[in-house]
Amino acid sequence: MEISQYLDFDFLIRFLEGLQKFLGENSEILIHDYRKGYDHTIVYALNPAVSGRAVGGSPKGGMITQLGKDIEPMKDSIQTFSNGPKDRFYKSFTTLIPDENGKIVGSVCVNLDVSDLLNAQRALGAFVQYPMTHHAPTNDIDALATKNVDDILKYYMKQAELLVGKPMGLMNKEEKIRALDYLDQKGVFKISKTSVLLCETLQVSKYTLYNYLEEARSGRGDNSSEE
Repeated sequence: MEISQYLDFDFLIRFLEGLQKFLGENSEILIHDYRKGYDHTIVYALNPAVSGRAVGGSPKGGMITQLGKDIEPMKDSIQTFSNGPKDRFYKSFTTLIPDENGKIVGSVCVNLDVSDLLNAQRALGAFVQYPMTHHAPTNDIDALATKNVDDILKYYMKQAELLVGKPMGLMNKEEKIRALDYLDQKGVFKISKTSVLLCETLQVSKYTLYNYLEEARSGRGDNSSEE
């Protein structure tokens, strides 16, 4: 017997109850039945105080309003963001329920009030004050006039972080390639200890470092190779 035969509606409700508890008090989960229109669609509501709704209520903006008649072709979960009362902000996803003919007859909606998270994000940004201006420096002459090679390397690494907008240790692959492209054009790979320091800072192996460097050079049509 296939495991899917045990995944009935009772299991769905128990799973959603557990999911809501896992997500916490700022989350709600609603099950909608669209077969009689959109006026009174909510048939199950878990922690509905988040949006102030209850069983018998209707959808609020979000998925129905944004997609309109385009709801029918949708099969995958749909993620939306919406404003709520009292300056609250919600992140939501909706998974549609089709009948045996593929017609959408309902949905399961998970709504998460992310207002506090957004406020925390802004507060952390204000506290850390990490520069987010993604512009490469235009004039290095004055800054490097009295620097030795170690200082020059560290200077350009800092400028690469400013260009990408985050510390090197937090960059993803594409951002690391962008940083290496900038550093390569500044000639830092002519400094003997560059690869060692960059491997430590970017948290990659020497093999990966030079693979990323080759990708950067290929992207700008430069096939030169230096180690």
